[in-house]
Amino acid sequence: MSMTRAPQPTFWSMICLLLFAVPAWSQDVSLADLSEARIEAKIVREQVIRRDTREFPIRIESDVKLVIGPGDKVHQTWTPTSTGPKGTAKGKTLTTTVPLARPREFGALGGGHGIFIFEDQTLTFLRTLKGGAFKRVIVFGRSKDGLTCTARETFAREDGDKPIFLDAVTDGKPMIIVSWKDISSTCLVAGGKRQAAQ
Repeated sequence: MSMTRAPQPTFWSMICLLLFAVPAWSQDVSLADLSEARIEAKIVREQVIRRDTREFPIRIESDVKLVIGPGDKVHQTWTPTSTGPKGTAKGKTLTTTVPLARPREFGALGGGHGIFIFEDQTLTFLRTLKGGAFKRVIVFGRSKDGLTCTARETFAREDGDKPIFLDAVTDGKPMIIVSWKDISSTCLVAGGKRQAAQ
């Protein structure tokens, strides 16, 4: 099977596909609570990918660091690591600063548009790919020790059956994600103006 460039999905159609309700935790966490907080998440998943005519499994670790604010900006650093039949490869660390609720263009993974949305104690990052879309969700809560979070990542197919098509972050070569499965995730919150004041 030869790789062909899939049509770029329209940004807002993919956002509508991905943005579904996430249950809120019992004690509200506001954007003000998270001002200048540092969030660190590691999300691990298994994927089956296709390159040309070959399909094979890989393991992806996403190391994500976020700082919210000051103001309505989200500072994101993402370092992916891929482990497959040829060994382990760390992708280039990608850093960006994006205002909340304002879409912008991204060059990584073959291009696309993305947006951060904060609603119902949840910070959601949505972005289109060359085919399909990607979603990362961080849900915040509280414990007796302060703010907590959980994180997960997923993909969505355009029209429900079209391929997830992108350029690999480790070597820039085109690939199709055939299937994916979450393995584990950790998430920590440090700082935040209101947490620091308690």
